[in-house]
Amino acid sequence: MRRRSRWAPRAGTIVVAAVLTVFAALVFFTSLLPGTIAGFAAGTLALHAAVAAFVILLLGIFLKGV
Repeated sequence: MRRRSRWAPRAGTIVVAAVLTVFAALVFFTSLLPGTIAGFAAGTLALHAAVAAFVILLLGIFLKGV
């Protein structure tokens, strides 16, 4: 039998990625958030949040227990 090399992300991992994705969507597609957050451009933070969500989900797929 072949050893399994991929797992499904845990629920906590999915929730964290979903929160980051919702934040990115709010910044990119609405005007609900201010232009700067803590001195950083909101668009830059949203881009980093979207990339972080993608990386977190990939880690959840390829690493067991994430």
